[in-house]
Amino acid sequence: MNIYEKIQAVSNEIGNIEKDLQVGSGSYGYKAVSDNAVISAVNKAEKKHRLLSIPLRQELINSETIRIVKKNGDEGLTYVENIKMLTKIIDLDDITQEVIVESLAKGIDPSDKGFGKASTYARKYGLLNAYKIITGEDPDANKSEETKAISKPSEKLTVLENYFDMHLDTLQAVLTHYSVGTLKDLSDKQVSTIYSTYKQKGLI
Repeated sequence: MNIYEKIQAVSNEIGNIEKDLQVGSGSYGYKAVSDNAVISAVNKAEKKHRLLSIPLRQELINSETIRIVKKNGDEGLTYVENIKMLTKIIDLDDITQEVIVESLAKGIDPSDKGFGKASTYARKYGLLNAYKIITGEDPDANKSEETKAISKPSEKLTVLENYFDMHLDTLQAVLTHYSVGTLKDLSDKQVSTIYSTYKQKGLI
């Protein structure tokens, strides 16, 4: 088999990886597939089909520092790192055959682990895309509900909810700052203020 046939064989071998990781809780919680689950499945299938995937290069696209308010009211900093990773897949039976996969990722952390998180995400999603690995349910499997036109504040709130679904630490800081339990408890003015701030920072 050539390298493309082997990649297809690995894809067929792995098929589906169920989401095994719970991130957050309540209405802001979601399930994800862990890095360990992906690497374990890929390593096993690559070994069988004589392929090897290795990170080729990582590039820091940009880095941001965001000032937040912690639960106790103190101010803190959150570091956001955006990186691009190139992963090389090599045919061990013919090392002249190789495929380069590009992936992008964002890492968010209150200390110095943002780049490491971004690196892990980039590696995981690069492999998921390269081998067309399915994770959990297909979002297109269910018919979308009919939607109606909504007002501007509600549209902004929806955008913020989608953003905070992936940034739970920042969400908690915002809720603490405004002394509310959920984003829906915010006034239209507060929603607009948060939306404008995050829009200016290029986060949404």
